[in-house]
Amino acid sequence: MMGNISHRILISILVISLFSNCSKDIDMMDDYQDTTIVYGLLNPNDSITYIRIQKGYLSEGDILEAAQVQDSIEYPYKLDVKLKSGSNTIIFDTLTLFNKEDGIFSAPKTRVYYALTKGLLNTRENTLLEINNPKLNKQVSSSTILHNSNTIEYSEPIYNIHFEDDELIEFETQKNARIYDFTLRFHYMEQDVNDTSTREYLYIDWGFPRTITRDILGGETIQHFIAGQSFYHFLTSHIEETSTKQRYYGKIELMISSIDNTYHTYLEANSQEGSIVMEEPLFTNINNGLGIFAARSNGSRFFNMSVYSKFHIKRVPGLNFVDGIPED
Repeated sequence: MMGNISHRILISILVISLFSNCSKDIDMMDDYQDTTIVYGLLNPNDSITYIRIQKGYLSEGDILEAAQVQDSIEYPYKLDVKLKSGSNTIIFDTLTLFNKEDGIFSAPKTRVYYALTKGLLNTRENTLLEINNPKLNKQVSSSTILHNSNTIEYSEPIYNIHFEDDELIEFETQKNARIYDFTLRFHYMEQDVNDTSTREYLYIDWGFPRTITRDILGGETIQHFIAGQSFYHFLTSHIEETSTKQRYYGKIELMISSIDNTYHTYLEANSQEGSIVMEEPLFTNINNGLGIFAARSNGSRFFNMSVYSKFHIKRVPGLNFVDGIPED
């Protein structure tokens, strides 16, 4: 999915504001040239892949007001969009979303290109993006190499995870990924006392510092330390005390999200805050267009807590954990 970072789509060609002081004798609208803008982050674990494709535009008025008009930023006709990944050719169709959050560009209605890609994306060879504009006879392209964080193995922990003493989380990086975000997710269930009809399955996330690797060759060791007892302080600061609910602990999910070097470079190059208008984009890897086509991935592994940790969590004051999640 495009995810919550989709608002970063560069749209850097909104340079019309730079011309606001030009001579009135010059009609800037005559200088318009079609510019295709692409935003695609591929994840081999996604069942559906979405790619945002829109066009640059000129406006004689307020460019931010124009950005709220869907016709200003979207092609009025369908483009031919496909991915070539290994031996698979994947054809994209259009889909109109009606739940886009308000922002700079038109909402809540927006059009994206999508395709079913689960199990079809190759992580060993280049994945090629090809976009053909049939009206203008224009071709736009890009490529990326995917990676799959779901295949990462942990050297620590091996079996159970414990929080009585210092706990080490350790794994090795993989090829073609540059940034790693690690999250510990604690799953639990709660219900009103002796009332199973009120059951809710919940979780809380504990995020750790981002790691940027030296290169994309893989094989680097990433370590995160959890100081003894700090896990229980984390629980008490994120779960409300209760005397009317029973809680049941679940498994610990260790999650890794990663992005490739292309997207890392894009984020660094376009990190200016407070401005969406610039004379030219600082980074793009779209041939005959602008934007970003890159790779991301996520993966997770589940671990049981140790016997001692299960014993301890039931004695944390105020949280009222009584046992593990019962099997249905």
